[in-house]
Amino acid sequence: MLHSRYRLKQLTLAIGDVLACYIALIIALSLRQLSPVDIHEVLRVAPAFTLAFFGWIMINFINGLYDIGAQTKTWQFLRRLGEAGTMAFVVTVFFFYLNPSSITPKTILALTVLISYLLMWSWRSLTAGLLTSAKRLQTRVAFVGYMEEVQELVTICNNFPGRGYLPVLCIDPNLPLQKLLSKNIATSNDINNLPALIHEYHVDVVVIAPHLEQQKDMLQKLYTLLFSPATVTDLTSFYELVTGRIPPFTFSEGWFLRHLKYRQPTYEKLRSLVDIMVGILLLFLMAVLFVPVAVLIKTTSKGPVFISQRRVGKDGKIFTLYKFRSMYALAPDGSAEVNGVLLAQQGDKRITPIGNILRKLRIDELPQCINLLKRDITLIGPRPERPEIVAELEQQMPYYRLRHVVLPGLTGWAVLHQHYADTLEKNLQKLQYDLYYIKNRSLLLDLSIVLKTVNVIVRMLGQ
Repeated sequence: MLHSRYRLKQLTLAIGDVLACYIALIIALSLRQLSPVDIHEVLRVAPAFTLAFFGWIMINFINGLYDIGAQTKTWQFLRRLGEAGTMAFVVTVFFFYLNPSSITPKTILALTVLISYLLMWSWRSLTAGLLTSAKRLQTRVAFVGYMEEVQELVTICNNFPGRGYLPVLCIDPNLPLQKLLSKNIATSNDINNLPALIHEYHVDVVVIAPHLEQQKDMLQKLYTLLFSPATVTDLTSFYELVTGRIPPFTFSEGWFLRHLKYRQPTYEKLRSLVDIMVGILLLFLMAVLFVPVAVLIKTTSKGPVFISQRRVGKDGKIFTLYKFRSMYALAPDGSAEVNGVLLAQQGDKRITPIGNILRKLRIDELPQCINLLKRDITLIGPRPERPEIVAELEQQMPYYRLRHVVLPGLTGWAVLHQHYADTLEKNLQKLQYDLYYIKNRSLLLDLSIVLKTVNVIVRMLGQ
């Protein structure tokens, strides 16, 4: 239930998109023939177009068109919609013309894409308000026990109503909650009246703070929640669900031992096979792009084409990471560092104009295919850091070395949610994202990360 309503909203959008595609195909066939379409003609082309439509739905997902709460009337959203439509057209052209059959659509394909994405935009415009604010699609949340993370969750849920969580109540017997929380959420100190409050505010999910679970008298009162219709969960699980991070208050040797030290032999073997296949593919792509990229780098700034850096890998082992140079060569070794190791920052002036483009398209990271094939890194995992930075962060964050229990990745969960980590607070958040991924690694999560990484590349959002 915790995440089902958000998935229901996404499924609603996807079903509408599929219907839009078939309606657009019928309209396109009618326009092409300048007469009502024959049902036999629709049935003839439907199987091939059905495969194409499945690809379009995947393209929509990659472009973030199923992010609930997106403003459909902004230029940013219209641009994203246009990019998805263009990708759909190009991919389908290759699909039809590289797989010869009795279907060779030209005008029909162009019309179908155009009409489909116009209908998709109309569908989103019509359902935007319903999906983000309909009470039946909102999960009403009550927090029992206050912590700083509760305030963070309340703020996130209120700022992003499309996620489907509506904080309505917070109960703590020891704190003046009204001074701590927003006015949009009811507060109470009467934990003895817990069942009645849950019923009064029509609560769907009750989130319990960990410190209350340690108190025997509190456990007896929380026990009554088992007889209410509301779902009961702990703050750690709900925090992970909403933020995609592990909350810092859970950090302990016992928790890490229970959640991080495990092996999935089949999953690991499959990942290794995928790493090799992707490494070969990227090696071929780098060979194709090498000459133009090298010419652009050499003619626009002095220094080498490639740059190599020492990074920390699995179990703390040091390896050499390769990249196309994207910064000015300020040091004799071609690096952009004169006075020791520096963290890259937003709008870093050391980045060359060509380097900026390479970073946006992630082309600068293509040489890491060598590291992928050498098994220094894997496709998905925590991004490897410099040894000097790791040493400093380990002094400030004792559990930082836990990032190294798995192979570092070419892309990762933290990369998608956070760009530059140039402060201690941002590095702590990055660690939270990395630990979330290590705990929840699965083929489904990996596929989601790959698709979202493609979205970053296509929309030139790399940094």
